[in-house]
Amino acid sequence: MAAITCQTVVDQVTILSYNVRNFRLRLAQPKRLEFEPGQFVIVHVPKDGSFVKRAYSIACPPHEEGVIELCIQHVEGGAASTFFWQLKEGMPVTLSGPHGRFTLKQPITYEPVFLATGTGVAPFRSMLKYLFHVNVTQPIWLLFGTRYEHALLYEAEFRAMASLRHNFHYIPTVSRPKDWHGETGHIQQTFQKHLADFANKEIYVCGWLEVVKAIVKDLTAFGVPPAQIHYEEW
Repeated sequence: MAAITCQTVVDQVTILSYNVRNFRLRLAQPKRLEFEPGQFVIVHVPKDGSFVKRAYSIACPPHEEGVIELCIQHVEGGAASTFFWQLKEGMPVTLSGPHGRFTLKQPITYEPVFLATGTGVAPFRSMLKYLFHVNVTQPIWLLFGTRYEHALLYEAEFRAMASLRHNFHYIPTVSRPKDWHGETGHIQQTFQKHLADFANKEIYVCGWLEVVKAIVKDLTAFGVPPAQIHYEEW
């Protein structure tokens, strides 16, 4: 799929945590953007009479036609997040896409295992909704790690998915818990606790580059074959 430039308008802004928001953008021209779950778009951010480009994973599935959702963390002084934090419904956003090869291995005859930290959960939200849409029946895992429980993005949504889908295992992990009764520590430890058998599994990792590198190193040390580990470098 060749990348194209799209004009969109802000359809809805949802607060996910104190510094992360979900932006639902409705495609205006063209009305549709074809992409694969896991791909990203490049937003053209206005700055000083020109624009800068910033890449964001698409957080919605392809079958939700006519919209693109982005999960964006606010960075103090950052050109892109400053721009997004000023947006209101109906305001324009220009983007191009799709880009990237961080997509699901086909055919899906394996168990997908997703390991995410922070906003790295965005492409997995797209992948999960796609997998449910095409009725994948084998076990699906999402291990989501954050420092604090209030930073678990899309928490209610993932828990609802887990309650409706018997084959979906959602395991959030908090490394600096306060009032938390779930898994604690890092998602590598949660992975080792719940997934001792690597047979017929493909493991996808997404988050900040240094964290991803540490996770991949640990997974390899646990004995996971490198060919079964897939990750995108931010």
